[in-house]
Amino acid sequence: MKTKTIHFIKSKTESTRLLIQPWHRSTRLFAIFLALATLNLTQGCYYFKVNTRNQPSTAMIAGLNQESKDFILHFNEKTFRLTDLEISNHILSGNIRNLDYSQYSYRVKTDKPNRYLKKASLNQSYLLNEVHLYVDEYDDLGDNRISVPVSSVNKVEIYDKDIATTTGSWILSTLGVISGVYLVIIILLLIFKESCPFIYTWDGDSYHFEGEIFSGAIQPGLERFDYMRLKNIQPDEGLYTLKITNEIKEIQHINLAQLKIVDHPEGTEVLMDKYGTIHTTTEPVSPLSAVTLTGMPVDEFTGKADGVAYPFNGVAMTEASIDGVILEFENPGNTTEGKLLIRAKNSLWLENVFSEFHSLLGGQYHTFSKREARRPAGEMRELMYNQGFPLSVYVERNGEWELSDFYEIAGPMAFRDDILAIKLPETRDKNVRIKLETGFMFWELDYVAMDFSQNLALQATTLSAIDAIDENGKNVAGEILYDDSSWYVQPEIGNQAVVTFPVPEFTGESRTVFLESKGYYKILRDQKGPAAMKKLRSFKDPGRMAEFSKELFDRYMALAGDQDTGL
Repeated sequence: MKTKTIHFIKSKTESTRLLIQPWHRSTRLFAIFLALATLNLTQGCYYFKVNTRNQPSTAMIAGLNQESKDFILHFNEKTFRLTDLEISNHILSGNIRNLDYSQYSYRVKTDKPNRYLKKASLNQSYLLNEVHLYVDEYDDLGDNRISVPVSSVNKVEIYDKDIATTTGSWILSTLGVISGVYLVIIILLLIFKESCPFIYTWDGDSYHFEGEIFSGAIQPGLERFDYMRLKNIQPDEGLYTLKITNEIKEIQHINLAQLKIVDHPEGTEVLMDKYGTIHTTTEPVSPLSAVTLTGMPVDEFTGKADGVAYPFNGVAMTEASIDGVILEFENPGNTTEGKLLIRAKNSLWLENVFSEFHSLLGGQYHTFSKREARRPAGEMRELMYNQGFPLSVYVERNGEWELSDFYEIAGPMAFRDDILAIKLPETRDKNVRIKLETGFMFWELDYVAMDFSQNLALQATTLSAIDAIDENGKNVAGEILYDDSSWYVQPEIGNQAVVTFPVPEFTGESRTVFLESKGYYKILRDQKGPAAMKKLRSFKDPGRMAEFSKELFDRYMALAGDQDTGL
């Protein structure tokens, strides 16, 4: 089998992501006060961010051109609009014309979110279509036409929607909560981020971040399988390539990493549930209604996969600490089972709740972690469920909510498509009512639907790794080939392995690739001081972590109220 070498150079996609390690607790408190003191945001705003690519490839520019982007050319102090762009032999050619400075007078910040307006009197949505090319040279072809070698394009700036900032601005204002405070929380949590192994896939040109694997498996007793759909992976020289990285202060234990290949008819979507079962969807239907436990409609958040998600904070102004969404689907009447599809992720807020809980342990954190490592697996999983960490699914039967199943923790860094088979109520004269429930602000729900079609009889081809080369050039493939007592351990930030798999013969109209993995990770902390034993004892009670989450939120809200922020 032919192999290739992938160098450990940070990809263009990775270079745009900044992960800052957790700070000391006093720094956290200072950051909170500083952020709240300087906060001055308007509710209900729209934002975009600048994604910069240095030395872009011809393929990248061609892809932007196919999207009908509006190209702005920068050369020294000159700026033009570049139209009718053509690309041939790594040469760009097109017509240049002067800019309409009534539009182009907008000052763009490259290092922070940029606000734009969507009003009838001034709609600046055109900014999202702009691509700015910074060039060192160009040739004047006459008649306002120029040519530019791709090699002379030193930088490209792409303006993309900043979904997180926009969502933070809108969601809580819709719920009657101060939107700016939510945005500050999100910014702070990005600073205090902690998570699990990151997965990147190779598309033949660059790596793309796919998400996290076996999230929430923070002790050996929580080690579990994970089935991640890889949306961006593409064959290159007869190989599939992905990268497993450690970018957070933790020790990662990867037991198994192999691919599952499912070839299937075109027009059919394929997902694997947490049990490794293949499900097909052909006609997903949206719920007739989607409301919170307090009765607020959230259809606008959950109706389409656009990154604008419901953050399970509808009980913010109540005494409750468990939130949920009640979904009602039309009963098809001809099947006993439905497949509930979601696109969701855990919140960065949940990361902060964990961090604050761990801080209560003080210098006893290591003793606590060692003790937890000895807990039986069943006891650990029951503990996680009782504290409201998973996204639980209930079905209404005879007027009562009955637990059906739950979605595993997905991690906070990327939305994830997931699916569960749900046994439908026996009665056929009523619509199907489903409840999704979790702790306060533990999840973000971007999309939900139900598919009542029968699963197609599809088989998965399992691919074992050919190579798994770590950052030191060592082949660790033998440690991830089987579900056994051998783990590939990543103990330090910067550890990574490039894993390659053979590409099997294509036997269908479409192909979906999954990463099947198994493992766990341990969070590292350098904490001192006495443990808050009285507070810690209360966490033995079911639901206490959700209550703690609500208390933290209320505390941040109070801090905001004490600051002269103008909110």
